[in-house]
Amino acid sequence: MAKGISEIVATLMMLTIVSGIGIALYAYSMGYFTTTTSALSEVSRMNANTMKERFVVVDVVFRSSGGGTEVSAAVYNYGKIGVTLQMMFLNGTQLTINEVEEVPPSGLIWFNGSVPVIIPKGSLCYLRVVSALGNVYETIVVS
Repeated sequence: MAKGISEIVATLMMLTIVSGIGIALYAYSMGYFTTTTSALSEVSRMNANTMKERFVVVDVVFRSSGGGTEVSAAVYNYGKIGVTLQMMFLNGTQLTINEVEEVPPSGLIWFNGSVPVIIPKGSLCYLRVVSALGNVYETIVVS
């Protein structure tokens, strides 16, 4: 009698191993697809919010003090969702923001920042206000 395992036992072992690998791959792929679906729905939600976000700068005030200039921009939200204002740029230079501001729908707030240079009175300045979702309002103002 030859030593070894029978064909039936070998076949059952192979089926068990292949089934185990298949179940493991299935479980992994379901977790992957669930994560991918969640990420995709989050991106879609953010894109929808980005489209609903609308704001405009209605006034800008410059105040020179010490070795710098404080810039205050009156921002009106005419969109359907609140706007979180995160950054402000003047002539391409990022201003130091005092605090991140939230503008409710149909709300008006003053968004303040400062730049460490004196802006001469009567200068044309390129102002850019950026929201947390990446929307931008750009305008040219006179200091």
